[in-house]
Amino acid sequence: MLLIDIDRASTVPAYQQIVDQVVRLVEDGALAAGDRLPATRALAEPLGVHRSTVIRAYAELWALGYLESRPGSYSTVRQRARPPATRAPEGGTPAPQPLIDWERAATSASRRAHADIRDQERTRIAPAGVIDLARLAADSRLAPQDEIRSCLRSALARQGAEILDYGDARGCLALREAISRRMRAHGVSVSPDEVLVTNGAQQGIDLVLRLLARAGDAVAVESPTYSMALGLFRLHGAALREIPMRADGMDLDRLERSLARGRPAFVYTVPNFHNPTGVTTGQSHRERLLALCERRRVPIVEDGFEEEMKYFGRVVLPIKSMDEGQLVIYCGTFSKVLFAGARIGWVAAARECVERLAALRRYAEIAPSTILQAALHDFCERGYYDRHVSRMHRIFRRRMQVALRALRRHVDPAWAEWQEPGGGYLIWLRLKPPRR
Repeated sequence: MLLIDIDRASTVPAYQQIVDQVVRLVEDGALAAGDRLPATRALAEPLGVHRSTVIRAYAELWALGYLESRPGSYSTVRQRARPPATRAPEGGTPAPQPLIDWERAATSASRRAHADIRDQERTRIAPAGVIDLARLAADSRLAPQDEIRSCLRSALARQGAEILDYGDARGCLALREAISRRMRAHGVSVSPDEVLVTNGAQQGIDLVLRLLARAGDAVAVESPTYSMALGLFRLHGAALREIPMRADGMDLDRLERSLARGRPAFVYTVPNFHNPTGVTTGQSHRERLLALCERRRVPIVEDGFEEEMKYFGRVVLPIKSMDEGQLVIYCGTFSKVLFAGARIGWVAAARECVERLAALRRYAEIAPSTILQAALHDFCERGYYDRHVSRMHRIFRRRMQVALRALRRHVDPAWAEWQEPGGGYLIWLRLKPPRR
């Protein structure tokens, strides 16, 4: 006799109640391997359910591995290979050791990445009530939630199933067209075929590394620079060729000598509101950097992660705006202005470069999210993005001014110095050695 009750008031479907109770009987040992369950009609009648409900429950139990069932025969409890893995209770028998030593099985590069990320997560847990100044992300409280919600609904209503399928590996054409128009506003002339939509600027950098840098190849980088880019370079086995940062940007004399010693896979630079120093390089610095790399035919990866956040002084156009030889690969993102979870960025580069990057991304993720791209396209077309950028400028101009006033008032210039940035989110304090 199978003792099962159906709770008519429960929101759990009747077939699922049967499944849950049979599983519990098996796990508790009340039903043993080989025990025969009632025929579907024989169980349905006392439970007051339709026979199809019991058939569905038995099918689910079979799929979960609890029943053996043959046509024209009774269903019996199946001898399971082993019980589900569980952790030992406090003071009980230790849980069995895993068969794989993941530390030994992992590659040396992935071991280092795991250790680095683990250390970062440990040091970035701020106590309650403390503002974490180490984390660089847009203030999520400023995200235009209502407008984003409206654009998501609109995109689904207008395009329906079309945006629920795999999309173009290069990204939604309409969004690439919108990005190319925004790039032209920054002096960069690129067609939609020269734009690749990415999951943030970070993925763009990763794809460029896979395209251009073999293990052991040199990559010239500013020192200091964006820490997550450094981790990515090491993960790919690149040899870092560090070029010191000065008050006006990368030390181009040192870069020139470095290029003369050997050609790197590319030069990585953050010319606007540099991470972490906040430096914005001038026009002459950008022209000379481009000329040095043109002479040696070395690609430049220009990380424009905060291009939109210029709210003090005159705008300096991206290096990509002067790129007649098509050696600059520009990486941009919406995440730093909209909200961190947006995870939509782009690469603007020569058409052949974009095609090759798109081919690489197909093997990693097939294509980016079409529904988010469609919503973001609507967001830009309705003018919401421009309005949001203007709002961010007003807010962060005030925040930056308050922060700089606080530094001037409370930090003694004898022990720290800093540059006042032209925008962005960063102020870099350089501590001076103590006086003797």
